[in-house]
Amino acid sequence: MAPTESSILSNFLLSPAPLPTLISLQKFTELFPKRLRSHPHIRALYRELQELREHDMDLVNGNIDKEVRQGESQKAELRKSIAKTGVDGLTSNDQREMDMDVQLFGQTSSTSDYHSASSLLDAMEKACSDIERQVAEMDEKATLILSNLNNTVGDLSDLRYGKMQGPAGTSGEDMVVEAIRGLSNLEDACYRAVFDSKSPKMPSIPLHPRASNSPTRVNNPLPQLLQTPSGLALLELQGTINIPSQDNGDSNQSTISSPDGPHDPNAAPVFETPIGKLMFPDYSPQFTTPDDTKWMKRVYLYVGRYQRMTGEVKKLPQPLALVQRRQKESSAADDSEDLEIVEVVKYKIFFKSRPEPVNDI
Repeated sequence: MAPTESSILSNFLLSPAPLPTLISLQKFTELFPKRLRSHPHIRALYRELQELREHDMDLVNGNIDKEVRQGESQKAELRKSIAKTGVDGLTSNDQREMDMDVQLFGQTSSTSDYHSASSLLDAMEKACSDIERQVAEMDEKATLILSNLNNTVGDLSDLRYGKMQGPAGTSGEDMVVEAIRGLSNLEDACYRAVFDSKSPKMPSIPLHPRASNSPTRVNNPLPQLLQTPSGLALLELQGTINIPSQDNGDSNQSTISSPDGPHDPNAAPVFETPIGKLMFPDYSPQFTTPDDTKWMKRVYLYVGRYQRMTGEVKKLPQPLALVQRRQKESSAADDSEDLEIVEVVKYKIFFKSRPEPVNDI
């Protein structure tokens, strides 16, 4: 048997409510000091508290009865509302259809949203008149479009009947092909004109390959993969190189002449500062084949005597061309500048780690 509202409230509120259930007389007596536990007033106090507790339980029991009676009246009102709305005894199919209506058309707030027989007929007549008006408008638009098409075809009667006139000896198909070709040329010319107007021409400088001054090949200590005619290689460091000034670093710098020719006493001096020593520990000119690239994984750069950086050789995504101004002859009267390619670099030596201490090299 299902529990009733009265039994649920009674078991929840009244069963654990009596004072002996919460605390017995013995435990209540132990709450007092030992010298007062035998006093007769303790038992009297406990009985008085028990009577107050029972009085509260009587009030709670009366409230439970009142709540049960109120629940019965609410149930009766609910039955009346169900009978009034006519939804009493719905089956699962009826409930499913009602849920579908709510999902499609939304929840109605009152019964005034429903149509009566007369209002439903009026709404249907209005909908029919609206549809007839829309159909008439569509017919008028279709008639107007058809009339415009007929006028256009009539204006192009020569094209319609293939009567395009051309030079002697040409047919109508040749004229059509020629007209299409002319329109294509006109379209291309328009595109070029628009492109030229939006993108002005950039200045151009002639670029020449470098002419070697000496037929002898430069002695290159780099591995064969990194060797270039001028001995250049790209070195990338993740850091900053502090180069001494010319006033304070004369002992660490040396003056060199240009590699393109003899030293010119009137030219500005070129200074070089030694940074370190490159070493390829896994590369051997006698035993390393040109196809072997394992040695590229480790490269050492010794900075000074007690620091070493570890890097690797990487291939550039795009070759890097180094250019410079081309030396002109004194008799040349042209003031324009020419550039020449100094070198094309395809690999770089990449160092990204910090220097590590090593023994004296």
